[in-house]
Amino acid sequence: MSVSQPQRTCVACRTVADKKQLLRFVLAPEGQVVVDYRQQLPGRGLYTCFNLQCPAQAVKRKSFHRGFGAITQPLELSELHGQLRRALFQRIKGLILMARKAGQLIAGSNMVLDTLKGPAPPTVVVMTTDITENMKQKIDRTAKRQQIFCTQLFDKVSLGQMLGKQERSVVAIQDGELATLLKSELNRYELVREN
Repeated sequence: MSVSQPQRTCVACRTVADKKQLLRFVLAPEGQVVVDYRQQLPGRGLYTCFNLQCPAQAVKRKSFHRGFGAITQPLELSELHGQLRRALFQRIKGLILMARKAGQLIAGSNMVLDTLKGPAPPTVVVMTTDITENMKQKIDRTAKRQQIFCTQLFDKVSLGQMLGKQERSVVAIQDGELATLLKSELNRYELVREN
């Protein structure tokens, strides 16, 4: 017997979906609409699809004004996108740190390359935006050959600091639930970053 998940309706396109697949917005005490990415903030929530066209349509059609009624701050779509990008970025950082604590993280170019070529390759590879072109091509080529999800995020210094080490240019996450969740969040971040 499967457990049914709570359903919500997108205020823009009226699509009904599982609550966790939608993006939640709440009204802050100051009267400003904020993104509630983790769906933990108190108060009434309005939902949109995650595809960024729906939040834009909701702003254009004044769906947030109708749903909340008491919006006192001007509603800027660029501010909502910025909030979403920051929330996703923090979520990705948190998942990488959880993978490190769980012993599922491999850090450093040579170790990641060796793991990619080994018998149990990782599921996700995250390279920094300032990785050397030569190393980027090596890792990218090897990951593509193995059909491993590969993306670029962070810079060497911030990735190293996040891991409590010197500069790091690449990390890989071993197969598991954390890797699956991280891959999903990275895909969402790519979607948001492109717009």
